[in-house]
Amino acid sequence: MDKEQASPAQISLTRVFSSVRLIGPPSSDKLVELVCHLFNPEEAEIALHLPFYYPKSLAGIAKRAGKAPETIRPLLEKMAERRVIYGGQKGYSLLPLIPGMFEYILMNGSDSDWHREYGRLISELFATGYARDYAGRKAPAIRNIPIKSAIDDENRVAHAGLVDEMLDAHTDFAVLNVCQCRQSARFSGRECGRAAPEDGCLVFGSFAQNSEKRGNGRLVEREEMRDIVAERYAKKLVFLTANVAPESPNAICTCCDCCCHYLEYVNHYGGMVSLAEPRYKAVVDEELCNLCGECAGVCPTNAHTVEDGHRFEPDKCIGCGHCVTECSVDAIFLRKNPAYQEPSRNLKRLGLRLLPGLSLAGLGAKLKR
Repeated sequence: MDKEQASPAQISLTRVFSSVRLIGPPSSDKLVELVCHLFNPEEAEIALHLPFYYPKSLAGIAKRAGKAPETIRPLLEKMAERRVIYGGQKGYSLLPLIPGMFEYILMNGSDSDWHREYGRLISELFATGYARDYAGRKAPAIRNIPIKSAIDDENRVAHAGLVDEMLDAHTDFAVLNVCQCRQSARFSGRECGRAAPEDGCLVFGSFAQNSEKRGNGRLVEREEMRDIVAERYAKKLVFLTANVAPESPNAICTCCDCCCHYLEYVNHYGGMVSLAEPRYKAVVDEELCNLCGECAGVCPTNAHTVEDGHRFEPDKCIGCGHCVTECSVDAIFLRKNPAYQEPSRNLKRLGLRLLPGLSLAGLGAKLKR
């Protein structure tokens, strides 16, 4: 559907989703098409009165919209059931397109013609590169968790930043039904080269119970989670998580560079500013390198390339360690990174830590437009 076919409410809602406050893209025909797919005209008219992020009660939304609560309740419930808005005990709210709505819509594994079209539309929109607008300031929201076997004996005693710490700190664990990125890639006609859509995110702490309760994943025991972690590392997936301490409730995305929108952001749209400095970074002994190219084949950020000789770019290294375990001649090892900083204690503290950088990034995006 193009602008000529869209209703006035759908056009207005497109402008809402293009807001910097919702980390949105500039208004475009692609965004109009996506909004029209998500909301019919009647739904869009009500969605215009929803708050960002923090839910508002049915009565509060009805007052904003100038409607009777019982008139709009079915519409809100229908949108919440489809997950195009958030709906819960505290009320209803709008979510950003990505990250936010993207994960929320797809994480339970739903597969229909509507979901497939949604996956295609959101992937095409993200591929326009609009996320580059928000990459103007350092805001270390995400950290990498390196593969344990890549850390040498001297550093291993610290065990800092490893999955073991998260496994030991929690009693509740879950695995989401699908990886949203690999699911949307499949919906667009592409299959992942490393893993299946069913290899969903790993969830820890109170997030795990909530995931199971909402039908987004299944609970697992600690030992099963250990086995899943080993399996995901064996598939050369990259472990990315919120930049908080291991004991905080959290989730780990096990990512591939062929499907993951976050790695797409890092590799193509300046998203390295959102990654915390890793505890370890790769170091290469070029004299030992035999130019086999295995490191380049597993590096998720193209830090290693082998064209007319081996080239390593430390600024692109996120410290995952896959190049170390893949190198058959031990020419690569991990070394402690002096720029590393401890993660925030919890998500609230992380939000406060990120606020200045995110505010400036948002202002920069607004000025660009």
